[in-house]
Amino acid sequence: MKILIYLLLFISPSLFAQVKGTVTDENGEGIIGANVVVKGSNVGTITDLTGTFTVDASGDATLIISYMGYKTQEIKVANQKTIKIILQEDTEILDEVVVVGYGVMRKSDLTGSVGSVKSDVLKKQAVSSFDQGLQGKVAGVQVTAVSGSPGGAVDIRIRGGNSLTSGSQPLYVIDGYPVTAGSSAGGSGAGQNPLATLNPGDIESMEILKDASATAIYGSRGANGVVLISTKRGKSGKTTVSYDGYVGFQKVAKKLDMMNASEWGALANEGAANDGRPAYYTNTSTNPLYPAISDLGQGTDWQDEILRSSAPIHNHNVTINGGSENTKFSIMASYFDQESIVKNQDFNRVSFRNNIDTKLSSRIDLSTSFTASRVTSNVGRENGDGGGNTSIINAALVLPPTVPVFDPTTGEYVRMNYITGSSTVPNPVPYVTFLQDNGTIDRVLGSADLSIRFIEGLTLKISVGADLSSALREVYEPKQTNTGYNANGIASQQNRRNQSLSNENVLTYLKKTGIHSINAMVGTSALSIQSKSSSMTARDFISDVYGYNNLDAGAQWDKPSTGRDKNTLLSGFGRINYVLKDRYLFTVTGRADGSSKFGANNKWAFFPSAAFAWRMDQEAFMKQVDWISSLKLRASYGVTGNQNISSYSSVEKMNTYVYPIGGVTNVGIAAGNMPNPDLKWETTAISDIGVDFGFLNNRFNFVADYYYKKTTDLLWNISVPLTTGFGSVLKNIGSLENKGLELSLSADVLTGDFKWNTSINWSTNKNKVLEIPGYIPTQQGTISGHLKVNGSWLEPGLPVGVWNLLKTTGVMRTQEERDKAARVTSTTFDQVGDMSFYDKNGDGKISFGEDRTIVGDPNPDFIFGWTNNFSYKNFDLSVYINGSYGNDIYNVLRAETNIVSTWGNQRKEVNDHWTPTNTNAKYPRAHVLVNQNLLQSDFLIEDGSFLRIQNLTLGYNVPKCPFVKSLRVYATGQNLLTITNYSGYNPEVNSQGQSNLQLGVDYNAYPASKSFILGVNIGF
Repeated sequence: MKILIYLLLFISPSLFAQVKGTVTDENGEGIIGANVVVKGSNVGTITDLTGTFTVDASGDATLIISYMGYKTQEIKVANQKTIKIILQEDTEILDEVVVVGYGVMRKSDLTGSVGSVKSDVLKKQAVSSFDQGLQGKVAGVQVTAVSGSPGGAVDIRIRGGNSLTSGSQPLYVIDGYPVTAGSSAGGSGAGQNPLATLNPGDIESMEILKDASATAIYGSRGANGVVLISTKRGKSGKTTVSYDGYVGFQKVAKKLDMMNASEWGALANEGAANDGRPAYYTNTSTNPLYPAISDLGQGTDWQDEILRSSAPIHNHNVTINGGSENTKFSIMASYFDQESIVKNQDFNRVSFRNNIDTKLSSRIDLSTSFTASRVTSNVGRENGDGGGNTSIINAALVLPPTVPVFDPTTGEYVRMNYITGSSTVPNPVPYVTFLQDNGTIDRVLGSADLSIRFIEGLTLKISVGADLSSALREVYEPKQTNTGYNANGIASQQNRRNQSLSNENVLTYLKKTGIHSINAMVGTSALSIQSKSSSMTARDFISDVYGYNNLDAGAQWDKPSTGRDKNTLLSGFGRINYVLKDRYLFTVTGRADGSSKFGANNKWAFFPSAAFAWRMDQEAFMKQVDWISSLKLRASYGVTGNQNISSYSSVEKMNTYVYPIGGVTNVGIAAGNMPNPDLKWETTAISDIGVDFGFLNNRFNFVADYYYKKTTDLLWNISVPLTTGFGSVLKNIGSLENKGLELSLSADVLTGDFKWNTSINWSTNKNKVLEIPGYIPTQQGTISGHLKVNGSWLEPGLPVGVWNLLKTTGVMRTQEERDKAARVTSTTFDQVGDMSFYDKNGDGKISFGEDRTIVGDPNPDFIFGWTNNFSYKNFDLSVYINGSYGNDIYNVLRAETNIVSTWGNQRKEVNDHWTPTNTNAKYPRAHVLVNQNLLQSDFLIEDGSFLRIQNLTLGYNVPKCPFVKSLRVYATGQNLLTITNYSGYNPEVNSQGQSNLQLGVDYNAYPASKSFILGVNIGF
């Protein structure tokens, strides 16, 4: 026996030896914590901080190397003493994991409808906020510009609008913390988009939850869909430093072709003659403000006066990533600056992010996320803060080209009536030269998650967070501006402070046994939101030197205003995901919400959902179908809610009223609304049927969803008898529906040296109001008071936002056509050459109340997005196209620039108007007065369909560049080409903000811009 032992000890060194090696990724970075196991044994180890390992193995052994997210490799030792192993990313595994509400899940186990946008998509666009980058990326998500100004807000609708009066914007959840577009200090505080405080470069991925199976876990806030945002986090390994930046410029994408001075002067004289008035411009004029008609020439191009020929834009991000097996970190600092194509307007953001993940022990993990940002902007007057007449866009289009910028007699800025109309339009040049309209938003968003693993599969996650923001808007209109001249200087300050505090506690249990797999979760949530606001205004300044910095310098003060708001939300929720035989998937979700916003009798509500999916590709009868890679059928039903209304809407609020008694101003207090203790959530029930289909080894993937949404208990102000002391009360009444189809296709069309990947999404949504008991159909609001242009028409059985107006039937070109046409009230506009209208009731007379009809619908027939990515060796090219079809636009600007009237300057195309020698003209004859029937007709409705090359990027990866790990340079063109019949600046527009009722309105909208940038991505 001793001889045998001695023999084994002698020969063992030749059988077993220490094998050393390194495990790296494709970039040469060491992988920490990779498993290295000797095949067929229990001998193994893990790599250290530099990716190296040492293991005892025989010369003919095989090593198995594995790491999450990478393909497992088997390497034969073959008597090697040192081995270098390079692991390749397993893209299929990486893509399987997606973020869902309160957790992550394998994509193959999803039962709901979830879209995804990765960080590389956002990097290719020069956008100031991430919500702008969502446009056209996910089926069923419609993104419309509210303002084209830098940092301006957008309107996002996921599967249509679900409400008439409540908010229709989705819920945003950033690293698990819930925020809304209105929860930050935006709006009146700074006139900007509060979501623009988050740097798009910080984002790793965005998941868009669309059906009830995905959104019901958010209960009363999930009806409008949910956007989950995950920011970039650290990875273990060597510390890496990267820089991403670009510089470029923007140009106006389209100028409107307006009349020059000679053309407009001739039109003004023609209109005066048609209306029996003397000519405005003659060759005998001695007034320098009314030049001789022969001297008019080109005149003033007001668009050129307010627009920049080129506006710079640049963005810089520095990221530091790294960490050990126990602690990982990601730090980013960024700077973004964009000047507007409109003079005296800009947007600037400085942000800092720090994400840290720490393993406190084998069972306890701590993750923290911290983001701080400051946004500053010069807001300007592009959208007419004081009404249509104060918009510099409106003024630049409406002011006649015969008006000079400076008064030739005084040398001062022209400040006058615009010659032939009854309204006044300010000279816009002083506004883009002297107006001070500055906004600042400071925001801090922080959260901490403590995860405790009690036993295998059972984890408690405790999360706390805070969203703190402060907004300030400071305005001074000096005496050079029209408003400042009339007020002898006017200054104002608006402040808003928001505080949002959250706590969530989630217990998760994961277990897989044989053919059964369960993922169960239960949790509680508490959210408190508070805000404070104040506003003050002073006028009559002895000097402009103080600006908005010293309101005490004003001799007169307006009454100050202050406000305070608070609401809370308490919730309990749970979800069970059960998988049987890896092919039958079940999801059941429930959430109970209690909100302070609603009535005493309806504080709480319950929102359930259930879903089922069948992975047919896992069935035995499908295994023989080689070309089918994956096939999953999905079905879900659930209920979500909408609580996006003002706080205190259910209770009686006391308002202050000012009234004079004996020449003395007194202040009184009285009830301001009728309380409703039964007020509750709007409820949206969502049904969804979908299919996920992959074929040819998932080289091609197709997703289709059909959905039906019905919203009941609509919040609506119902008229009540005036004897109650009020005109209306907010109640839950009525219903509406949305139904639609979504299709998505992605494909690796070409592989090899030349690669082509394409993805396209297409979606349609049909919206309809079902009922509003006791409501009499009527027009909703007014778009322009001075133009007397009313808002949309609301009627059960019709889509939301349609327009009910007179219908034009063409120009009355001859006396015979005039005799056959129905008569209008004003004989001034009832002559040959004027416009005729459709006589709906056939009484021979045109009456707006009786002859109007539905003439337009802002809801598109369908929307789409198409992305193509090409690469050849070190070159890459991406082309992104998006569009909309079948949507109408209410182009209110035509009410001023296309009515063949000297109301203001006209579009050059109006030169083709009716005259005795041009009877086949497009437009009616000229007038000085305004034809109000035209302003209340489909004359203002245009087709808004468009196809746009939104983004084109060409890049080159520099090989073997010294001193750096990676280097990519690229050039990008944005908004390069738009194909449309729409005559305005931009067919993708809604200047009425995020209104549910006023959709597709273009009134003094911001001009679109195209961008050209050069960028670089450097890794160290």
